[in-house]
Amino acid sequence: MLIGLIAVGIFYRFAWVNWNQDAQLHPDEYGLTNTLSVLRMPTSLAEYFNTRISPISPYHKYNPDGSLLQNGPDNRMRWGQLPMILIRAAAEATGNTGYGELRLLGRRLSALADALAIGLLYLIGRKLYNHRIALTGAALSALAVMQIQQSHFMTVDNFGTFFTMLALYAAVRIAQQPPLARRPYPDGAYRLVPAAAGWFALFGAAAGMALACKINLLPLIGMVVMAAFLSITDLKLRFQSDLSRIFGSTALLLVLSAFSALLAFRLTQPMSSRAPQGDTTFFTLHLNQDWVDSMQVAQMESSGIGGGPPGEQWAARPAILFPLMNMVVWGMGLPFGLTAWLGFGLAGWQVLRKGLLYRAHLIPLVWVGGYFLFMGTRWVKSIRYFLPIYPLLALLAAWLLWQVWQSAGNGGRGAGRLPVRRLAAGGLMFFVLGGTLIWADAFVSAVYRQPHTRLQATEWIFQNIPAPVHFELQTAQGSRFQPVSVPDGLTIPPGERFTLTFTARESGTLRSVTLPRLFNPADSPAQLRLSLYREGSSLDLLTETSLQVPPASGAARGNTVQADLSGGELQAGQVYTLTLHNPSDQPLKIYRLTLANESWDEGLPVPRATYDPFGDFYRGVTMEVRWYDDENKRQMFYERLAEVDYIILPSQRGIWSVARLQLTYPMTIEYYRALFDGRLGFDLAAHFQAPWRIGNFYISDVGGQVRWGAPPRLPLFNFNFFAAEEAFSVYDHPPVWIFVKSERFDMAQVRSILGKFDLSQVVVQSPRDARPRPIQ
Repeated sequence: MLIGLIAVGIFYRFAWVNWNQDAQLHPDEYGLTNTLSVLRMPTSLAEYFNTRISPISPYHKYNPDGSLLQNGPDNRMRWGQLPMILIRAAAEATGNTGYGELRLLGRRLSALADALAIGLLYLIGRKLYNHRIALTGAALSALAVMQIQQSHFMTVDNFGTFFTMLALYAAVRIAQQPPLARRPYPDGAYRLVPAAAGWFALFGAAAGMALACKINLLPLIGMVVMAAFLSITDLKLRFQSDLSRIFGSTALLLVLSAFSALLAFRLTQPMSSRAPQGDTTFFTLHLNQDWVDSMQVAQMESSGIGGGPPGEQWAARPAILFPLMNMVVWGMGLPFGLTAWLGFGLAGWQVLRKGLLYRAHLIPLVWVGGYFLFMGTRWVKSIRYFLPIYPLLALLAAWLLWQVWQSAGNGGRGAGRLPVRRLAAGGLMFFVLGGTLIWADAFVSAVYRQPHTRLQATEWIFQNIPAPVHFELQTAQGSRFQPVSVPDGLTIPPGERFTLTFTARESGTLRSVTLPRLFNPADSPAQLRLSLYREGSSLDLLTETSLQVPPASGAARGNTVQADLSGGELQAGQVYTLTLHNPSDQPLKIYRLTLANESWDEGLPVPRATYDPFGDFYRGVTMEVRWYDDENKRQMFYERLAEVDYIILPSQRGIWSVARLQLTYPMTIEYYRALFDGRLGFDLAAHFQAPWRIGNFYISDVGGQVRWGAPPRLPLFNFNFFAAEEAFSVYDHPPVWIFVKSERFDMAQVRSILGKFDLSQVVVQSPRDARPRPIQ
């Protein structure tokens, strides 16, 4: 059963690898892909280590005299180089060097790294406890939602976790044998010989490679000291004089481990060194200033000093408690999460109060507790930063489950039935394992077994927000639409024709055509003649119609014009010619609808297939919601609200972050409030979210809410402590809201709503200083 659960977890990692359908939806991923696509593996070791010109370094290239030669593809790279080397090397070895191929290969390698980490967890559990505990821990780790999600991202996190687990396995082997072994002579004498040098070297190498994945794994280095301490605690020495040799040998082995770590880091993170002038070699010890600068920027961002708008979401997030909630509730699920931390607590109590099983417990306890405190007290407490402790928490949960089982007795039968305590213990194990499986399945069903919420919104936009020429088709699936690209502001002079060709996306019967923005400057109605031809050896008229164009009457970009069509079949893949003829004595203009997205977010609709939405169909503008509130921002709101037809919130990034800095964004908060309640003159046209579902029970990680029978309604401003942190949802299942301008829109009303704020009183807060209060 446990092996089957592990297999399910592994399957979840490798399934739905192209969950974004090639769209650019994860900024860390496409940033890394952009960099990897222009890097290449060096042709020699000399080129590999020569950072100033190395083709695998993302940093700037330099002349021998130290002057700048060429800008690097990503001089701000903060991630370790080892995952980049592994992915690029694998891509070149397998021929998967194309942009999309690189990303999918990177995701598969990320999933593989996590699968291998589960295997290492089993080895660790078997050494520390026994086979059953090890297998149960591996099953829980395999089904952990956080590990499954990160296996779908081409990021460095899973690579860092794998090398962390390799280092911890070496630490366990160190802890279970003395640093020196006695080798007896025939006469009864003995000599001491090194017994654990290989494991010390392996620990150092694995720790160095972990740092070459993520520099914030630095606390891992200290685990070798804990392992060395355990290796000598129970030594029974025949002669007191051996004590100094034991400590001396241990110190030398620690030096060996440190040397191995430095060597591994130098080999797998070559870009961290660069000679100020001349070539860089393996023996160059001078740090690369570009790398140092990027690490300093990363440190500032993680401490809340820098980072810009992405750091605003962390305002007033309580240390320890907030990451603990995210781990227990979302990253693991309550059955697994509560059991894991109860196991941590009971193991700690056994060690501190009774000294029981300290040789088994100490390494998991120190690593889990120490790293959790290290990351949980930092400003940025992203849920993925705690990934390296998930496997050992799974092991502690497994230990607790089997501890309960053993304490229930050996289970002799009484009156033909198992004892109640043993049944309860078995029920607990079934509840935790089964609950974790159900939680994992609910996650992948909501997030990966259905289209991404942004892609659902994109399809809705294509079908419901008309292109400059928009044909309605009747298909077997119902009404579908064929958008046709026309340049924004196209002028058709009197008596002139405009002709274009397009390839049909859908097959169906033509029913109607819509031009959402047709501008007639005259005071009297005009006409526009539309003819559609099928291309072939000669043009074959498919359908035609005349559209009556009313005067613009103050509408700056014209009015919506629609006409029915008398049939005709479009065939997907067929090329058609569209002719627009203006028989009137006034010029006519065709405009596109204007869509507003938000700054610091991924805009919608995303490009699909051969469609470039803003290149072909729509005019796009940006709502600069993350500007600090001032008069420039107020004027931006006035201009944008006057010109847009639709407002899109591509995720919760903007609305829920600005609400946490209430002294900095008072006008923006009112803008969102008035947008949602209709006072701005916009109506909610569509909303997309991906709640988890267990039977008829709906769970929203985004909102931190549950509801029976229907998805929970997300709050306007989310201050729910149990809402998952932004990064857990914003990449693969963010909420999306689309608003359409209504006939109620009144610019005077907009000015009365946003003009009432005295923006001279705005306080530009650091997120560290914000003390938000819940608002509606």
